Amino acid sequence: MHGSKAVRLSGDFSLVYTSGLVAARDTGGRGPIESQVHSVLGQLRDLVAAAGGGMEDVVKLMAWLPRREDVPIYAEIRREYFGTASPASTSVISQLVEEDILIEVEAIVAVV
Repeated sequence: MHGSKAVRLSGDFSLVYTSGLVAARDTGGRGPIESQVHSVLGQLRDLVAAAGGGMEDVVKLMAWLPRREDVPIYAEIRREYFGTASPASTSVISQLVEEDILIEVEAIVAVV
């Protein structure tokens, strides 16, 4: 996964900090990693849009995954949502609060 090493911000903008986003549990649980990544990145896209921005306005993206083998899946799906945008990024392998949560994402967004 490749992202910017740093992002410099200056100018007239508002910063939006998201809370950790996880897939909602439905009657079948949270589902496989693919559906959870789409869920959290879809939630992020919707939050950014509600703030008046687009995914290119995400300047920092943090992701926690409990299973190392899911990182390539996350990276591939992440490219679908960000395209050529390249926020500064951190991905960590870490146990999460509930066993069926396979990814948690939070972001910092600079909206003009």
